[in-house]
Amino acid sequence: MTVIGRVSVRDRPARAPDSGVPVDPGKVPGNADMRSVRPQTGGVQQVLVFFGAAVPVAVGVLVLVRQPRQRIGWLLVAHGVFFASLAFDGTATTHTGLIVDQLTQGWWVFLFLFLVLIAYLLPDGHVANRFWRRWVRMGLAGAVLFVVGAAGDASGFAASHHGARLPVPWLPETLSGFVGVVGLVLVVLLFFGSVIAVWRRLRRAQGDDRLQLLWLVWGALTVPVALLTGWVNHFLLGDGPFFTPALGLVAIALPITVGIAILRHRLFDIQLVLSRTLTYLLLIVAVLAVYALLLFTTDRLIGNRTTGGLLAVGVVAVAVHPAYSTLRRRIDRWVYGLRSDPRTAIRLVADRAEAADPDRLVAAVTDAVAAALRVGRVWVEMTGPEPDAALRTPMVHRGEHVGYLALEVPPGRDLSRADLNLFKDLARYAAILVRSEQLKDELRDSRSRIVAGREEERRRLRRDLHDGLGPSLAAIVLKLSATQSRADAEERNSLVAEARDEVKATITEVRRLVDDLRPPAIDEVGLLDAIRQRASALSSLVTFEVTAPDGLTDRLPALPAAVEVAAFRIASEAMTNVARHSGATRCLVAVELNGSFQLTVSDNGHGTGATTSPGVGWTSMRERAAELGGSCTITSQPHGGLIVRAVLPLTEVQPAAADA
Repeated sequence: MTVIGRVSVRDRPARAPDSGVPVDPGKVPGNADMRSVRPQTGGVQQVLVFFGAAVPVAVGVLVLVRQPRQRIGWLLVAHGVFFASLAFDGTATTHTGLIVDQLTQGWWVFLFLFLVLIAYLLPDGHVANRFWRRWVRMGLAGAVLFVVGAAGDASGFAASHHGARLPVPWLPETLSGFVGVVGLVLVVLLFFGSVIAVWRRLRRAQGDDRLQLLWLVWGALTVPVALLTGWVNHFLLGDGPFFTPALGLVAIALPITVGIAILRHRLFDIQLVLSRTLTYLLLIVAVLAVYALLLFTTDRLIGNRTTGGLLAVGVVAVAVHPAYSTLRRRIDRWVYGLRSDPRTAIRLVADRAEAADPDRLVAAVTDAVAAALRVGRVWVEMTGPEPDAALRTPMVHRGEHVGYLALEVPPGRDLSRADLNLFKDLARYAAILVRSEQLKDELRDSRSRIVAGREEERRRLRRDLHDGLGPSLAAIVLKLSATQSRADAEERNSLVAEARDEVKATITEVRRLVDDLRPPAIDEVGLLDAIRQRASALSSLVTFEVTAPDGLTDRLPALPAAVEVAAFRIASEAMTNVARHSGATRCLVAVELNGSFQLTVSDNGHGTGATTSPGVGWTSMRERAAELGGSCTITSQPHGGLIVRAVLPLTEVQPAAADA
């Protein structure tokens, strides 16, 4: 392991005092490289070191001023103080200075340790859960072990201090090397664990918390940039001067983005900036990798770097635009969702809806829309829009208003035209699914009402039979029995007359019950004339005209009994509404047979207003048609008046439906 400490590496390897042999740079037992490395601090590098120390301290103080209880502010200050230790160049000459150098050989581990701890604490200043709390404690223990082990690195100390021995006897070098390696492993686990912790927190975060974490992610992109710069600097440029500026970039950029995440996370659309940064960063890395690979390959195969350079330039020139388009599309999908691919978004909604539980269809649809648009929350509103900041679009299916699809716009994000277009397209598709869910609920309610109505009808029949016909028949039996016991002819005749009156009343009651079950006019004169009789009874204020198909003006062919009853009830209710509420002077009732029984009732009244709500009559007409698998629609005419149109299928009706 390489130790970046307080002592700088010279341009030439260090030599032992009494020999001309270069000292091996700090190989300790356990194959751990405990060498103290520190960049030169002259010129531009001194400026970078100064800003690398001053910026975190300034940001940390600002955070503490605004939020005194925020522990991240103290971590930023500590990071700046430890980074400032790089400003001290040279090695100590006094015994006390040598002791300090020995004890701080491994302090370089604190250079970015505080930034890693900040990654665990954002956005609320607390570790996500108990597991990560233990993980952080284990990493901090590893940092202590690493410092202890590095303080016993005799060979590394000799390499950076001209062969000098450790001023303070410490642990045996083998033991210190083992302790240092264990500590380094724990620290490395702490560093990589921060990536997983941020990623898991980002997946669950919403609103301001998500924006704060995205600021941290944007600043953390400087870490791979610094690593790539270090590798290029070492392998391609022969340890050129670019590593220290890259290191300073990390030390400055990360504290600034952390400060913005805490204090001004809505400064601008961080998601847009992050997507563009990832696009160009990956494109640059890909171009450099392809260029270097082609140069290396052509140099090995034909030994001509000029040809390789020309070939690399040609390949890069041809591939850069397609690569940019692909990267941008994929990164935009990761950041913004499927706004650039509406077909995939609709397929996502369809798949979620198909796999959803029937009782959670609407929730599955809204979750799919939220995933497609990369927003936190989407919901369906059945009433009018609420006075809040949510974005809404109406859901309309076949001209019928279903509701509103609403989404909560993430803070700091402005939806683009592509987002809005996708939102409207998804709302149209969601309207179909939501309407089907509504129809399913309405059907369930209608069936419940049918069952309840049937049971109520049976209860009424039982009550009428028990309380009406039963006592009447019992009275008749008693009177007839009394007639047999009377010897006087006049008394017998009186009792027989009373029994006859009771029988007549009972017959009348039976007829009433029968009429309630099925209108008798249908069986007496047929459905068409029964409708005409009902129209004639309501014609005191409205002129009704009943028309029938050509050739069937007198009597319709035999129809299913349930269809006849439903048609008569719907026609009666529609004509009653016209006479009572429409203000019309004329009403046309048209009957047609075209594979189904079609009834149309239209008037020239004032129609309905925006505030008109369906009443019991309208609901009963729709339910009667739905019971037979048909439909009943009520619409307004452009010139005024209503049109009630019922379509009843002329198929065999199930016995349960016919009974109902």
